[in-house]
Amino acid sequence: MGNWQPTAEFFEALIQADTKNSDYSHPYPFYLAHPLQDEPDLLGDISQWLAEWKWDGIRGQIIKRHNQIFIWSRGEELVTERYPELIVAANRLPDGTVLDGEILCWKNNKVQPFSLLQQRIGRKTASKKMLSDLPVILMAYDLLELDNKDTRSLPFIKRRTLLADLLATINSNNVEEDGWQQKLLLSPNLETTSWIDLKHKRETARQLNVEGIMLKRLNSTYKVGRQTRRLVEVES
Repeated sequence: MGNWQPTAEFFEALIQADTKNSDYSHPYPFYLAHPLQDEPDLLGDISQWLAEWKWDGIRGQIIKRHNQIFIWSRGEELVTERYPELIVAANRLPDGTVLDGEILCWKNNKVQPFSLLQQRIGRKTASKKMLSDLPVILMAYDLLELDNKDTRSLPFIKRRTLLADLLATINSNNVEEDGWQQKLLLSPNLETTSWIDLKHKRETARQLNVEGIMLKRLNSTYKVGRQTRRLVEVES
């Protein structure tokens, strides 16, 4: 991820034990999903899976390292300055944290159509009016780094628990502050007891301005790229 050239010099620097000169702004490679090829009941026991809405926004990572904030899109574009409200929110994260999630236009406690978010995508900076009319949040659904430690090898359910605790802490600690608005939200778990019930929930997706449902295996690690299998496992 990021800007680099495949030169011999770059490779030598990459494999050096001393990484003090590495670019700490770089994100982790995104783990991607693919559509389910078969009926979901072939995935086995639904209790081994977590279901979330598939949000219709911009996939991104928010990074706080060395007390600096970096926001990357999945297209390997550094978009930090386009979302100043997320910079303010991310400053409350502990140093050495990386969140994976979806940047959404969010107003009146619900996601807005992607067409509204598009009005901010092409702007290098946002005016006060745009910040007021088209506010954004990060709907976080994974935690890739905590306390400067890579967490991707942990089971998804563990990463999810750490993420939920982290967001609950930073949001509750600031609830009394004037003008504080929660901009880092936890993607909700769609509680269900059967694949049939989950199918009914999926049928309401468009009414909620979401694209569908994501299925994530509770014991899965965070891999790289798109894992091509007959059955989808996780996005993150």
